[in-house]
Amino acid sequence: MSPALLKSATLVLMMSAGFLAWRLRVLTREAVQALSRFLVDFTLPALIVVSMQRPFSPELRDAAFLTLGISSAVYAVSIPAALLLARALGAPRNSRGTYAFAASFSNVAFMGFPVMEALFGRESLFAVSVNNIPFQVLAFSAGIVMIASGHEPAGNGAGTDSRGPRSSPRLSFRSLVNPAIVATLLGFGFFLFSVRVGEPLYGALEALGSVTTPLSMVLIGAMLARAKLGRTLGEWRVWVLSAWRLFLHPAALWLILRALGAEGMILAVPVVVAAMPVAANTSILAEVYGGDSETASGLVFITTVLSTLSIPLLARVLFGA
Repeated sequence: MSPALLKSATLVLMMSAGFLAWRLRVLTREAVQALSRFLVDFTLPALIVVSMQRPFSPELRDAAFLTLGISSAVYAVSIPAALLLARALGAPRNSRGTYAFAASFSNVAFMGFPVMEALFGRESLFAVSVNNIPFQVLAFSAGIVMIASGHEPAGNGAGTDSRGPRSSPRLSFRSLVNPAIVATLLGFGFFLFSVRVGEPLYGALEALGSVTTPLSMVLIGAMLARAKLGRTLGEWRVWVLSAWRLFLHPAALWLILRALGAEGMILAVPVVVAAMPVAANTSILAEVYGGDSETASGLVFITTVLSTLSIPLLARVLFGA
């Protein structure tokens, strides 16, 4: 087995623990929700801060700004492309925004960080954190608008369903500020000004951050166990979008970046992050903002399962990992 496949198998076994814990009712819906919030608000920010405790160098600074620029450019192109793809698939109006969101945003928090650490080591997480800044801003602004685009006004009789009235998205500066963004900006500031986090705080952050990978895999396993697929497995659009998310998008990005002379982490980070499955919060946002939550759950499930094979394959073919 290749190193990438071995590491992927380790992650799959961790997911299996979460799957089994859900089936045995060790993990409940409330526990999964609480632990997910704990991961996003505590362990992931701790991991980000620790990963950015790197000795300052002009070369690393320039690489960070280049990574940020590439990530911003990728979203500037991929979001319009995702909207066109959703329209080309002929998705129903209430599903179109969900498909577009799923094609635009990958599962960085729950899988991007763990997979990159497994494939390329903890030193890669500095670049992943910087690369993730546009995601944090856009997923909870443009992404919400994207999903809500299929929600018709209440005056047309489509504003409510059996679960109650749908809320129109209300965006604010506060909605864009979250612990991951704060940790990234704080950690990057520490890097730029050579601020070292001392003990015992560093030790606590390091220990807390080390929980991120196993906890995220366990939670994904539990989410897969509770997924209600229904009609989704028989929907051809889901499989086309999964192919885009897992293969076509990262392969096209690899070709473009290689043609521009990118190499090392500058090449690997955006490509591997682009190859992650559909963002786990797609179904949550679809539920809140009137999207197609059933299709969203199916996309998360299918792409996550397929990614256990597609990510090692891409890592092997594109990076020799």
